[in-house]
Amino acid sequence: MLTYKDDWEEARKHFEAFWEKDYLSRCCLSVTVPRKNHKKSIIPEAHEYTSEQRHTDPDALYNLMIRYCEETDFLCECIPGQLMDFGTAGECVYFGSIPNYTRDTIWFEPVVDEPDVSLLRFKRDKFDEQKKIVSKLVSLVGHDYFVSMNDNCGIIDGLAHLRGTEKLLVDMLYEPEFVLEAEKIIIDAWKKTQAEYFELIKENNLGGSSHSWMQLWCPERHLQLQCDYSCMISPEMFEKFVLPELEDTSSAFEHCTYHLDGIEQIRHLDMILSVKGIDNIQWTRVAGQPKTSANIESLKKIQKAGKGLVLFPDRDEIEFLMQNLSHKALQLIVGGMKDKEEVDSLVRLAESLAH
Repeated sequence: MLTYKDDWEEARKHFEAFWEKDYLSRCCLSVTVPRKNHKKSIIPEAHEYTSEQRHTDPDALYNLMIRYCEETDFLCECIPGQLMDFGTAGECVYFGSIPNYTRDTIWFEPVVDEPDVSLLRFKRDKFDEQKKIVSKLVSLVGHDYFVSMNDNCGIIDGLAHLRGTEKLLVDMLYEPEFVLEAEKIIIDAWKKTQAEYFELIKENNLGGSSHSWMQLWCPERHLQLQCDYSCMISPEMFEKFVLPELEDTSSAFEHCTYHLDGIEQIRHLDMILSVKGIDNIQWTRVAGQPKTSANIESLKKIQKAGKGLVLFPDRDEIEFLMQNLSHKALQLIVGGMKDKEEVDSLVRLAESLAH
């Protein structure tokens, strides 16, 4: 039982159906509303911590999450969970990349000056630093909320941090063997460290694992995959450098969800869908791009390929998506709800349109 999720057992049944490529009365819904009549918190606000503390200080992470939990009701399949944000493709730190913490994100400084794999040296102490943070946080949390899997995903994305975006593009053209060998080295470290990380959070996650930003709980190990870098490369390059990465990394754990970041990746969609180990596609609408529902044919294609969907729709497209997509392995993360009564109406709509 989770302290801040009274209906956890019911939500768990919906998640179990999701992973069976099915649904329980309706698609999965993740909704928060402000908690009424909560006491004014005495916990410090986010601006009272430094940017680095908000990513690496277990006490700060715990305090800020508890403050949020006290102010929020987590409804339907919404889970109270804390993303361990060491930076997207943060596995690059294990090879010496230096993180720069800002208010909203983390940037990494390239450290591999030449296309030479001997410069890629795994630094175990850097991973141990992250383990220490997570272990302390888990001990603080108990079962108040879920401590999520980290955002260490995307092998090519990590190599781009290490090498530099422009230099890696040149390497793909003129030093392809370096790129392929570097991928293997990073994948090997990623597999080992992610397996160890899962063991740290397994008990807190009731034997499974969670990804808080995607609002997914899984009864087994579940890893996020991505290649945001693929927005800059051709399908031919994707097939040569990224597809083998996805086939390798997706086979390492029981379940994987691919984060598709914007419509530029649609040109790679057929290859992504061909990867057997990818269970779901998380579709992100990038700022300035058409709404999620404008890509309904691609979304149907994903479902036809036997993959689940995780979507962040606008309010005015929810009904359209519920009507036109199967509710099997469908997760809709809905923002902007004002109260439980409005959420009840959403649930009734979902149940009436489930198919």
